[in-house]
Amino acid sequence: MELRHLRYFVSVVKLGSFTRAADELCITQPTLSHQIRQLEDELGCEVFERGARSVRLTGAGEIFTAYAGRALREAEDGKAAVRAFQGLREGRLAFGVVSSFTNTLLPPVLSRFQAEYPGIELNVLELPTAELERQVRDGELSFGVAYGPAHSELVALEEMFEEELALIVVREHPLAGRKSIGLGELGEVPLALLPRSFVSRKLVDAAFAEASCRPMVKLELNSIDALLQMAAKTRLGTILATRMASRTGPLVAVPIRPVLRRIACIFTRRGTGLPPAAKVILEMVRTANRSGAGAQRPESLKQ
Repeated sequence: MELRHLRYFVSVVKLGSFTRAADELCITQPTLSHQIRQLEDELGCEVFERGARSVRLTGAGEIFTAYAGRALREAEDGKAAVRAFQGLREGRLAFGVVSSFTNTLLPPVLSRFQAEYPGIELNVLELPTAELERQVRDGELSFGVAYGPAHSELVALEEMFEEELALIVVREHPLAGRKSIGLGELGEVPLALLPRSFVSRKLVDAAFAEASCRPMVKLELNSIDALLQMAAKTRLGTILATRMASRTGPLVAVPIRPVLRRIACIFTRRGTGLPPAAKVILEMVRTANRSGAGAQRPESLKQ
Protein backbone atom coordinates (compact mmCIF):
# COMPACT_ATOMS: atom_id res chain seq x y z
CA MET A 1 0.00 0.00 0.00
CA GLU A 2 1.41 3.38 -1.01
CA LEU A 3 0.52 6.97 -0.18
CA ARG A 4 -0.94 7.52 -3.62
CA HIS A 5 -3.52 4.80 -2.90
CA LEU A 6 -4.57 6.70 0.21
CA ARG A 7 -4.68 10.06 -1.63
CA TYR A 8 -6.82 8.57 -4.40
CA PHE A 9 -9.15 6.91 -1.89
CA VAL A 10 -9.61 10.12 0.14
CA SER A 11 -10.30 12.12 -3.03
CA VAL A 12 -13.06 9.74 -4.12
CA VAL A 13 -14.58 9.85 -0.62
CA LYS A 14 -14.50 13.66 -0.59
CA LEU A 15 -16.01 14.13 -4.07
CA GLY A 16 -18.29 11.08 -4.17
CA SER A 17 -17.34 10.36 -7.77
CA PHE A 18 -14.53 8.61 -9.62
CA THR A 19 -14.89 11.08 -12.50
CA ARG A 20 -14.56 14.20 -10.33
CA ALA A 21 -11.76 12.64 -8.30
CA ALA A 22 -9.82 11.77 -11.45
CA ASP A 23 -10.18 15.37 -12.64
CA GLU A 24 -8.95 16.72 -9.29
CA LEU A 25 -6.00 14.31 -9.29
CA CYS A 26 -5.18 15.00 -12.97
CA ILE A 27 -5.25 11.30 -13.89
CA THR A 28 -7.57 9.23 -16.09
CA GLN A 29 -10.58 7.50 -14.59
CA PRO A 30 -9.35 4.01 -15.59
CA THR A 31 -6.05 4.71 -13.83
CA LEU A 32 -7.91 5.82 -10.70
CA SER A 33 -10.17 2.75 -10.78
CA HIS A 34 -7.13 0.50 -11.14
CA GLN A 35 -5.41 2.13 -8.16
CA ILE A 36 -8.52 1.73 -6.00
CA ARG A 37 -8.72 -1.93 -7.02
CA GLN A 38 -5.12 -2.35 -5.89
CA LEU A 39 -6.04 -0.81 -2.55
CA GLU A 40 -9.03 -3.16 -2.19
CA ASP A 41 -6.82 -6.15 -3.05
CA GLU A 42 -4.41 -5.06 -0.33
CA LEU A 43 -7.25 -4.71 2.20
CA GLY A 44 -8.99 -7.88 1.11
CA CYS A 45 -12.39 -6.24 0.67
CA GLU A 46 -14.23 -3.57 -1.29
CA VAL A 47 -14.22 -0.02 0.05
CA PHE A 48 -16.78 1.43 -2.37
CA GLU A 49 -20.22 0.40 -3.62
CA ARG A 50 -20.13 1.50 -7.24
CA GLY A 51 -23.36 2.82 -8.75
CA ALA A 52 -24.17 4.08 -12.22
CA ARG A 53 -23.75 7.74 -11.24
CA SER A 54 -22.15 7.75 -7.80
CA VAL A 55 -20.16 5.71 -5.32
CA ARG A 56 -20.77 5.05 -1.64
CA LEU A 57 -18.51 3.76 1.08
CA THR A 58 -18.94 0.19 2.25
CA GLY A 59 -18.78 -0.58 5.96
CA ALA A 60 -15.10 -1.39 5.58
CA GLY A 61 -14.60 1.85 3.65
CA GLU A 62 -16.19 3.86 6.45
CA ILE A 63 -13.75 2.36 8.94
CA PHE A 64 -10.74 2.87 6.66
CA THR A 65 -11.53 6.55 5.96
CA ALA A 66 -10.31 7.86 9.32
CA TYR A 67 -7.10 5.85 9.13
CA ALA A 68 -6.36 6.95 5.57
CA GLY A 69 -6.85 10.62 6.45
CA ARG A 70 -4.70 10.28 9.55
CA ALA A 71 -1.91 8.56 7.62
CA LEU A 72 -1.87 11.33 5.00
CA ARG A 73 -1.77 14.00 7.70
CA GLU A 74 1.10 12.21 9.45
CA ALA A 75 2.99 12.07 6.16
CA GLU A 76 2.40 15.82 5.65
CA ASP A 77 3.57 16.48 9.21
CA GLY A 78 6.71 14.48 8.50
CA LYS A 79 7.41 16.50 5.37
CA ALA A 80 6.78 19.70 7.32
CA ALA A 81 9.30 18.62 9.95
CA VAL A 82 11.92 18.00 7.29
CA ARG A 83 11.20 21.38 5.74
CA ALA A 84 11.57 22.96 9.15
CA PHE A 85 15.00 21.38 9.37
CA GLN A 86 15.77 23.02 6.05
CA GLY A 87 15.00 26.40 7.59
CA LEU A 88 11.42 27.06 6.37
CA ARG A 89 12.63 27.55 2.83
CA GLU A 90 9.64 25.83 1.29
CA GLY A 91 6.36 24.17 2.22
CA ARG A 92 2.64 24.75 2.53
CA LEU A 93 0.40 25.88 5.38
CA ALA A 94 -3.40 25.95 5.56
CA PHE A 95 -5.34 27.80 8.23
CA GLY A 96 -8.72 29.46 8.64
CA VAL A 97 -10.14 32.76 9.84
CA VAL A 98 -13.61 34.20 10.28
CA SER A 99 -14.45 37.14 8.06
CA SER A 100 -14.04 39.67 10.89
CA PHE A 101 -10.27 39.32 10.65
CA THR A 102 -9.67 39.21 6.90
CA ASN A 103 -9.38 43.00 6.61
CA THR A 104 -7.97 43.80 10.07
CA LEU A 105 -5.71 41.32 11.84
CA LEU A 106 -4.67 39.30 8.81
CA PRO A 107 -3.17 41.70 6.19
CA PRO A 108 -0.13 42.86 8.23
CA VAL A 109 0.53 39.28 9.35
CA LEU A 110 0.44 37.87 5.82
CA SER A 111 2.58 40.71 4.50
CA ARG A 112 5.27 40.12 7.10
CA PHE A 113 5.23 36.33 6.73
CA GLN A 114 5.50 36.43 2.94
CA ALA A 115 8.37 38.89 3.17
CA GLU A 116 10.30 36.69 5.62
CA TYR A 117 9.35 33.25 4.26
CA PRO A 118 8.61 33.63 0.53
CA GLY A 119 9.02 29.89 -0.10
CA ILE A 120 6.05 28.93 2.07
CA GLU A 121 2.72 28.68 0.23
CA LEU A 122 -0.22 29.85 2.36
CA ASN A 123 -3.78 28.64 1.91
CA VAL A 124 -6.03 30.90 4.02
CA LEU A 125 -9.72 30.00 4.17
CA GLU A 126 -12.45 32.41 5.30
CA LEU A 127 -14.98 30.21 7.11
CA PRO A 128 -17.84 30.41 9.61
CA THR A 129 -16.72 29.47 13.11
CA ALA A 130 -18.45 26.07 13.16
CA GLU A 131 -16.83 24.92 9.90
CA LEU A 132 -13.46 26.36 10.93
CA GLU A 133 -13.61 24.41 14.20
CA ARG A 134 -14.54 21.21 12.37
CA GLN A 135 -11.63 21.50 9.97
CA VAL A 136 -9.21 22.21 12.83
CA ARG A 137 -10.62 19.25 14.75
CA ASP A 138 -10.26 16.93 11.75
CA GLY A 139 -6.72 18.09 10.97
CA GLU A 140 -7.63 19.75 7.67
CA LEU A 141 -6.37 23.11 8.98
CA SER A 142 -3.31 23.68 11.17
CA PHE A 143 -5.15 26.32 13.21
CA GLY A 144 -7.91 28.91 13.04
CA VAL A 145 -8.68 32.38 14.35
CA ALA A 146 -12.33 32.80 15.31
CA TYR A 147 -14.66 33.46 18.21
CA GLY A 148 -15.14 31.05 21.11
CA PRO A 149 -16.40 28.93 22.64
CA ALA A 150 -15.31 25.65 21.04
CA HIS A 151 -17.76 22.75 21.03
CA SER A 152 -15.35 19.86 20.50
CA GLU A 153 -13.15 18.49 23.27
CA LEU A 154 -10.50 17.90 20.62
CA VAL A 155 -10.11 21.65 20.01
CA ALA A 156 -8.07 23.89 22.34
CA LEU A 157 -8.59 27.66 22.58
CA GLU A 158 -6.11 30.42 23.33
CA GLU A 159 -7.94 33.64 24.16
CA MET A 160 -6.61 36.79 22.49
CA PHE A 161 -9.07 39.59 23.22
CA GLU A 162 -12.73 40.34 23.79
CA GLU A 163 -14.78 42.93 21.98
CA GLU A 164 -18.24 44.48 22.24
CA LEU A 165 -21.03 44.21 19.72
CA ALA A 166 -22.92 47.37 18.80
CA LEU A 167 -25.84 48.55 16.73
CA ILE A 168 -24.31 49.92 13.51
CA VAL A 169 -26.36 52.42 11.51
CA VAL A 170 -25.86 55.14 8.93
CA ARG A 171 -25.24 58.65 10.34
CA GLU A 172 -28.66 59.83 9.14
CA HIS A 173 -30.45 57.08 11.09
CA PRO A 174 -32.73 58.36 13.90
CA LEU A 175 -30.70 56.37 16.46
CA ALA A 176 -27.26 57.45 15.24
CA GLY A 177 -26.82 60.09 17.95
CA ARG A 178 -27.74 57.86 20.85
CA LYS A 179 -25.18 57.17 23.59
CA SER A 180 -26.58 53.64 24.00
CA ILE A 181 -29.65 51.51 23.31
CA GLY A 182 -31.33 48.80 25.38
CA LEU A 183 -32.35 45.43 24.01
CA GLY A 184 -36.05 46.18 24.50
CA GLU A 185 -35.88 49.27 22.30
CA LEU A 186 -33.49 47.54 19.90
CA GLY A 187 -36.17 44.90 19.33
CA GLU A 188 -38.19 47.57 17.49
CA VAL A 189 -35.37 48.43 15.06
CA PRO A 190 -35.42 46.76 11.61
CA LEU A 191 -32.19 44.78 11.30
CA ALA A 192 -30.00 42.98 8.79
CA LEU A 193 -28.09 40.20 10.59
CA LEU A 194 -25.82 37.26 10.01
CA PRO A 195 -27.58 33.85 9.71
CA ARG A 196 -28.32 31.84 12.84
CA SER A 197 -25.37 29.51 12.21
CA PHE A 198 -22.89 32.29 13.08
CA VAL A 199 -21.52 32.58 16.61
CA SER A 200 -22.26 36.31 16.76
CA ARG A 201 -25.89 35.76 15.73
CA LYS A 202 -26.30 33.08 18.40
CA LEU A 203 -24.96 35.56 20.95
CA VAL A 204 -27.41 38.21 19.78
CA ASP A 205 -30.40 35.83 19.81
CA ALA A 206 -29.50 34.58 23.30
CA ALA A 207 -29.28 38.16 24.63
CA PHE A 208 -32.69 39.05 23.19
CA ALA A 209 -34.21 35.87 24.60
CA GLU A 210 -32.83 36.66 28.05
CA ALA A 211 -34.39 40.12 27.77
CA SER A 212 -37.74 38.49 26.80
CA CYS A 213 -37.85 40.11 23.37
CA ARG A 214 -36.94 39.29 19.76
CA PRO A 215 -34.90 41.09 17.10
CA MET A 216 -36.82 42.48 14.11
CA VAL A 217 -34.84 40.69 11.42
CA LYS A 218 -35.71 41.93 7.94
CA LEU A 219 -32.71 40.49 6.10
CA GLU A 220 -30.04 37.83 6.65
CA LEU A 221 -26.69 37.96 4.86
CA ASN A 222 -23.69 35.71 5.40
CA SER A 223 -21.22 38.48 4.54
CA ILE A 224 -20.07 41.16 6.97
CA ASP A 225 -19.14 43.50 4.13
CA ALA A 226 -22.61 43.07 2.63
CA LEU A 227 -24.22 43.84 6.00
CA LEU A 228 -22.15 47.01 6.30
CA GLN A 229 -23.12 48.08 2.79
CA MET A 230 -26.81 47.52 3.61
CA ALA A 231 -26.47 49.57 6.79
CA ALA A 232 -24.72 52.36 4.87
CA LYS A 233 -27.31 52.54 2.09
CA THR A 234 -30.60 51.79 3.89
CA ARG A 235 -32.31 52.47 7.20
CA LEU A 236 -31.62 48.90 8.33
CA GLY A 237 -29.30 48.55 11.28
CA THR A 238 -26.96 45.65 11.91
CA ILE A 239 -25.26 44.23 15.00
CA LEU A 240 -21.52 43.68 14.65
CA ALA A 241 -18.30 44.47 16.49
CA THR A 242 -17.96 48.17 17.29
CA ARG A 243 -14.79 48.45 15.18
CA MET A 244 -16.72 47.44 12.04
CA ALA A 245 -18.35 50.88 11.87
CA SER A 246 -15.10 52.34 10.54
CA ARG A 247 -14.86 49.90 7.61
CA THR A 248 -17.61 51.19 5.32
CA GLY A 249 -18.75 54.72 4.62
CA PRO A 250 -20.68 56.99 6.98
CA LEU A 251 -21.52 54.49 9.73
CA VAL A 252 -21.67 54.94 13.49
CA ALA A 253 -21.74 52.39 16.33
CA VAL A 254 -24.34 52.73 19.08
CA PRO A 255 -23.39 50.78 22.24
CA ILE A 256 -25.88 48.11 23.34
CA ARG A 257 -26.87 47.73 26.98
CA PRO A 258 -26.42 45.35 28.63
CA VAL A 259 -23.08 44.87 26.90
CA LEU A 260 -22.75 41.99 24.40
CA ARG A 261 -19.20 40.62 24.34
CA ARG A 262 -17.45 37.91 22.35
CA ILE A 263 -13.94 36.49 22.73
CA ALA A 264 -11.52 36.08 19.82
CA CYS A 265 -9.43 32.93 20.10
CA ILE A 266 -6.80 30.83 18.35
CA PHE A 267 -8.22 27.34 17.63
CA THR A 268 -5.78 24.39 17.56
CA ARG A 269 -6.21 20.62 17.68
CA ARG A 270 -5.56 19.28 21.16
CA GLY A 271 -2.64 16.88 21.42
CA THR A 272 -1.28 17.65 17.94
CA GLY A 273 1.97 19.50 17.36
CA LEU A 274 1.89 22.53 15.08
CA PRO A 275 4.03 22.66 11.94
CA PRO A 276 6.96 25.09 12.25
CA ALA A 277 5.40 27.53 9.78
CA ALA A 278 2.21 27.59 11.88
CA LYS A 279 4.20 28.38 15.01
CA VAL A 280 5.89 31.28 13.24
CA ILE A 281 2.73 32.80 11.81
CA LEU A 282 0.84 32.36 15.10
CA GLU A 283 3.52 34.31 16.90
CA MET A 284 3.04 37.03 14.28
CA VAL A 285 -0.72 36.92 14.96
CA ARG A 286 -0.08 37.37 18.69
CA THR A 287 2.26 40.28 17.99
CA ALA A 288 -0.29 41.94 15.71
CA ASN A 289 -2.95 41.46 18.37
CA ARG A 290 -0.78 43.01 21.09
CA SER A 291 -0.17 46.00 18.82
CA GLY A 292 -3.91 46.48 18.37
CA ALA A 293 -4.26 45.35 14.74
CA GLY A 294 -6.97 42.84 15.58
CA ALA A 295 -9.49 44.93 17.43
CA GLN A 296 -10.06 47.87 19.70
CA ARG A 297 -9.76 46.01 22.97
CA PRO A 298 -11.03 47.06 26.38
CA GLU A 299 -8.36 48.54 28.63
CA SER A 300 -8.54 45.58 30.99
CA LEU A 301 -7.33 43.28 28.22
CA LYS A 302 -4.49 45.43 26.89
CA GLN A 303 -2.13 44.51 29.72
